Amino acid sequence: MCTVRIQAEHKQRFIRVPVNRTKKPFEHVHSDVCGPFSTPTLGDNLYYILFIDDYMRYTSVWLLPNTQGETCTSAYQSFQARVDSVGYEIKRFRCDNGRGEYDNQTLRYDLAARSTTYEPCPPYAHHTNSVAEQMIRTITEKARAMMIDSQAPIQFWGEAVNPAVYLHQRSPNDGLEGNDRNGSQAPYETPYEMLNGFGKPTHNAAGNEISYQASLHNLRRFECYASRLIPKVQHRQGKFGPRS
Repeated sequence: MCTVRIQAEHKQRFIRVPVNRTKKPFEHVHSDVCGPFSTPTLGDNLYYILFIDDYMRYTSVWLLPNTQGETCTSAYQSFQARVDSVGYEIKRFRCDNGRGEYDNQTLRYDLAARSTTYEPCPPYAHHTNSVAEQMIRTITEKARAMMIDSQAPIQFWGEAVNPAVYLHQRSPNDGLEGNDRNGSQAPYETPYEMLNGFGKPTHNAAGNEISYQASLHNLRRFECYASRLIPKVQHRQGKFGPRS
């Protein structure tokens, strides 16, 4: 046995075990923070944080100026309020082992108050938080493509991340199309349909199938032309001044 070669080439082996999909929306939520980026947004944000539902792969995003515990906890509380508004409870919360952004007294108190199990991944084992890690890669790639295509200034990366998440919610998802380990398959292809159609009738009284697909008529190219209406009280050049 060549111990020198072992020391020189030793790699970590990841043992990935497929798990069963949860049965209800927001039973299990994954989260991770991406950043810092080299250039802040126009709102002075350097990071973004994602919250991903395990069952639907429905993803929510918040832009953050820093990763202090108060900032990340505030984002989680906003996410929790959204979950409350649709009538679900978060049972388990999976995140990395980040000191401060997740492992802080305020967040732990909020989780304990709602009987939510806190599941930080072990140190140096970020692959156990792979759902969030892969989602960050997906969202960043979508946003990068929009930035390259539009040639927008780099400080608009936050404006690209938000629609990247918006589009992901309305796009077919590989995690929903395939069967999990116990053979169950999600009833819909997109996270948006999963959120709006879960537990609701699939057919109306006449026997016609009910569609929960998102309306896409509002989508525009990221670099499309737009004009802003000038309110009447702000008209400064009389009858012949511009209106936008």
